[in-house]
Amino acid sequence: MAGDTKHQWFWEALESFLGHHQLKQTKQRQVVIRHFLKLDRHVDADDLYGSIRKAGYNIGLATIYRTLNLLKEAGLVEQRLFADGRASYELLIPNLHHDHLICTTCGKIVEFENKEIERLQAQVAAEQRFTLSSHRLELYGLCARCNRTL
Repeated sequence: MAGDTKHQWFWEALESFLGHHQLKQTKQRQVVIRHFLKLDRHVDADDLYGSIRKAGYNIGLATIYRTLNLLKEAGLVEQRLFADGRASYELLIPNLHHDHLICTTCGKIVEFENKEIERLQAQVAAEQRFTLSSHRLELYGLCARCNRTL
């Protein structure tokens, strides 16, 4: 998309995926994707639907789900199922890894990076003679705001 240099890699990868699978870039799909990228956070389909409706677009929830699934198939977003069971989507930036803190009360998600945790995970895998291909770390508890309300 013109003017979106921050996500140029994303749009190029998407165009390549669509071309390879002989799919077209529709106007509705573009609206959904632009809103997803603009939110710049973990988002579920209902949140994205609300944002799109608030902006005045009449795009159905089924189209949003199809678009998110297409982006997942293209390797551009990752779908995560947190403790509440709802699917949340986040942009999958190549060569960038982070872990998550998830509030069990309000659902707030905090991304973090910690080199020591990464080092310890690699050490444990080596000690157990495992070759890691990927991993996820999700820590559940209460965020500062919810902790104060108890």
